[in-house]
Amino acid sequence: MELLIRFDRKDDRSLQVQLYEEMRRLILSGTLKPGQRLPSSREVSEQLGIARNTVTLAFDRLRLEGYVAAREKAGMFVGDTLPDAGVLVGTSGAAEGLISDPIQLARSPAFTARAPELWRDPGARPALDLSVGRPHTSSFPTTFWRRCGARHLARAGGPQTQYGDPRGLLKLRYAIAAHLGATRGIEASPDQILVTSGIQGALNLLARILIGRRSPQQVAIENPCYQGAAYLFSSYGARLFGVDVDEQGLDVSQLEAFQGALLYVTPSHQFPTGYTMTLERRQQLLDWAYRTGTYIVEDDYDSDFRYDGPPLTALAGLDRGNRVIYLGTFSKSIGPGMRLGYAVLPPSLVEPARNAKALLDNGAQWLEQAVVADFIAQGEFLRHLRRIRQMYLAARNALVEAIGEHFPDSRLSGTESGMHIMWRLPDGLPDVREVQRRAATVDVGLYGLPAAAAFEVRPREDFAERALVVGYTGLSPDENREAIARVAKILK
Repeated sequence: MELLIRFDRKDDRSLQVQLYEEMRRLILSGTLKPGQRLPSSREVSEQLGIARNTVTLAFDRLRLEGYVAAREKAGMFVGDTLPDAGVLVGTSGAAEGLISDPIQLARSPAFTARAPELWRDPGARPALDLSVGRPHTSSFPTTFWRRCGARHLARAGGPQTQYGDPRGLLKLRYAIAAHLGATRGIEASPDQILVTSGIQGALNLLARILIGRRSPQQVAIENPCYQGAAYLFSSYGARLFGVDVDEQGLDVSQLEAFQGALLYVTPSHQFPTGYTMTLERRQQLLDWAYRTGTYIVEDDYDSDFRYDGPPLTALAGLDRGNRVIYLGTFSKSIGPGMRLGYAVLPPSLVEPARNAKALLDNGAQWLEQAVVADFIAQGEFLRHLRRIRQMYLAARNALVEAIGEHFPDSRLSGTESGMHIMWRLPDGLPDVREVQRRAATVDVGLYGLPAAAAFEVRPREDFAERALVVGYTGLSPDENREAIARVAKILK
């Protein structure tokens, strides 16, 4: 430990007195905390370039006045209890100065924005929490992670002490490219892939390079859509252009009035409605993008989980004009705590994105990237997906059956895939806010659009008043059944 002490050689006070008073100031201000071990007199002498005897005399005075205490064979420590008189003398002048001459900030913070409601205090979570985007706690591949992480650390020859490519570990980018080609129909080279801190990190990066600073630009988003995207684009000064969604996905015809250069969509499992964009709508959307030169950001946040029907080709897999920017994440399939996602970029955006990534954080953590690369390359990721897909299918079936049993007139959407459904409340039940309130009294977490991290550019009554966004993957099948049974009982 180094003591941040500066001596004034022109001061009439001796170095011993200056050192004593500076040490007392650090103790009283809390910079040196009670019980903290102090460096030895020899270390302080060498650090400050003063005689050791000067240090010893200053320490002795501090010890006699109760600011520090010596422990046999352990050294000198800040006192656990400071002398009251010394505290009053040492702080009263400073306190008066702060009151009479407060520090004024030159200006308010330049950044103002809202944040999506994803994190909740674990201690405040209800016992049966049906919030969205939560992998089950038993789903994480702990055994593989422990073994593979230890192996990489044992063999590390310097990656952990060097800067890497801001785009991410090359081995991981190769593994992602191979995985996307086999599962999503996307042909991309590792050079087009950029590893990010989840999809939110990718969106931040894209907003930085695609939303201009000169005048407010329009950004088209689905209505309703993901809060994290809407709030982020707004924080960069963009004006949001809402495009309604229906059972076929985004209503492409509404884009004819759009004047911007960026569209954000979730075509495989629209958030929050769960609708899947039809092939016809996808082709219409790509034709529109080619004609207008617009970039489409495809957020494919939970496409690893499809339960009914054949796998879907991603919008980026149909793109032949380099207009789609594909975003993926490991938050849903492995765990959000890793903060690891990726973007597949058109060639023209690779270099700007790489430079922006270097400015933002200079790349993701090496060890997490190395383990995920092995997880994919060794086939463990696909085996992991098959296992948890069966878990989540059983949870979905239990939830859907329970809602059908207790609330037979409900309308559900998004059941074919993903980790959540939208539940339209049947007539005769209270509105969303009242259902949420009553569910909380029986320790069940149910959430309307705002509390489920969803955002409406233009509120629609059928969503705002009658729709719940229900996640089921964080609970077991029996827990999903019990949650709906409790809600049914309290509502009846």
